[in-house]
Amino acid sequence: MIVKKYEFPSEKKANEYIKKLPHQIDDDGNEQPTHKNTIVKLGFICIIDGEYNDQGEEIQAPEFAKKYSVDVLWRDSIRPVNEETEIEGDLTLDLWADYEIILENEGVHEFMGVKYIK
Repeated sequence: MIVKKYEFPSEKKANEYIKKLPHQIDDDGNEQPTHKNTIVKLGFICIIDGEYNDQGEEIQAPEFAKKYSVDVLWRDSIRPVNEETEIEGDLTLDLWADYEIILENEGVHEFMGVKYIK
């Protein structure tokens, strides 16, 4: 298992990548994931808290990140191998590399029991 953190230019782009993960359609027509990864959509993270008076009225609006954050606990970490050519294929997490970010701390979200920073 490995934790990776991502920032996408929009929620739509994040959802495009999530929809590319293995899934199936159930009897009611709903998409259900068949992969074992855990995805947490953090959204546009608050980077500066807002300020409010005693009555709860906003004095200073909060500031949010410009990119849409997603954390993934990747469990599918065995590279697929083409039986004819014996060439290793890409892991799904490799295909997300353009949006991966590297933090020096755990960030605003942690997966219980699995550290991002080792």
